Amino acid sequence: MDAIIYESDGGLALASCGAVYLSILRRPLTLEGLARMTRISKRLFEQHRGKCASMAIIEPSAADAASKEVRDKSAELARAHPILGAAIVIEGSGFRPAATRTLVAGLYLVTKKEYPHKIVSTPREGAAWLVPILAAAGVVHSANEIVLAAEATR
Repeated sequence: MDAIIYESDGGLALASCGAVYLSILRRPLTLEGLARMTRISKRLFEQHRGKCASMAIIEPSAADAASKEVRDKSAELARAHPILGAAIVIEGSGFRPAATRTLVAGLYLVTKKEYPHKIVSTPREGAAWLVPILAAAGVVHSANEIVLAAEATR
């Protein structure tokens, strides 16, 4: 399944691979970027009747913490459109990316998302985690399809 790329610029790329919503953050998320993400996310949620998942890829250049306002608005979106699962890919190796993964995992625990989520370090790991969640809802995708769509979106 090919990627459908909705928009892409220096800060953010948004696409889908069937029922998987792909977002690639190249810079820290802003309210404007979140509004763009929300618009497309809602469309996919409605199109797939909630049987969709998300893979957010956060490049090292985007790993700075989002503002409280962005975090609050993100939580509103998650409550309004609960998905099957979310893979959050925080790329990079070494101390800083590992610390960021730990911080994000902690934020997800505190905000108590209504859907399963996993913080990982590669798109392949995130895609492999999403495939059985999608399959349990009757949505068939391969990890390779999702990874190739993410690569095309970059």
